[in-house]
Amino acid sequence: MKIRKPSQSEVRKLKRLKRQLVIERNGSGEGAQEKKKAPIARSLNPQALFWLFFFGSIVGFVLEGLWAIVRVGVWENHSATVWGPFCIVYGVGTVAMFVIAALISHLSRIVQFLIYAVAGSGVEFFASLLQEKLFGSVSWDYTDHAFNLFGRASLQMALIWGGLGVLFAAFVFPCFDRMLHRMQGRGWMILCILLAVFMVANLVVTTIAILRWRERLKEQPASNSVDRFMDRTYGNEKMAAIFSNMTFLE
Repeated sequence: MKIRKPSQSEVRKLKRLKRQLVIERNGSGEGAQEKKKAPIARSLNPQALFWLFFFGSIVGFVLEGLWAIVRVGVWENHSATVWGPFCIVYGVGTVAMFVIAALISHLSRIVQFLIYAVAGSGVEFFASLLQEKLFGSVSWDYTDHAFNLFGRASLQMALIWGGLGVLFAAFVFPCFDRMLHRMQGRGWMILCILLAVFMVANLVVTTIAILRWRERLKEQPASNSVDRFMDRTYGNEKMAAIFSNMTFLE
């Protein structure tokens, strides 16, 4: 029986198939590198970053409450908004840590620790500065910490942020990355838009409520219908319960 010699196109096809099998088996090569890089690239988009901010704000609220139980034995409300359990500085910090983790994963743990320490302290410092300039108040004060920067950040907290950042990169980042890849499609996008609109409205109402709270503490009477609505809905007692850590500066 005469055996047919394969054509050149069939030989090339077999070689391509063999190379593909080798790449899939070894997990190396250009295709594998692209596959390895793709998740990080796909995670850095506005929709994913909003989800990080949203979930990070909720997790931060829970962590602050649990830490209060450890410190003083009772739960404390550390929400930064009038609607819902959202600690905004943690949301911003989560976004910052995720972006940094995506960019510096190739660096040594020591370098990562230092970068996270600086980044975490930077978020705290500028968040405190913004709060003071906008509301005339502060929600944390590290003046009793050694090597503090105007009470807004300190060496002690920088070391904590550095350690949390390394742990985040090693354990939380991969979980978030996988979760964000699954949260795709039209339904997730619509939900993201609706929650983004809610958060914008939440922050606007929160800002107005805090500014009116400060005016009431200075015994300034309501001058319009918005002020009167805030006085009825978000009185001093309610605001003090929501923002238990906030202190107005003279």
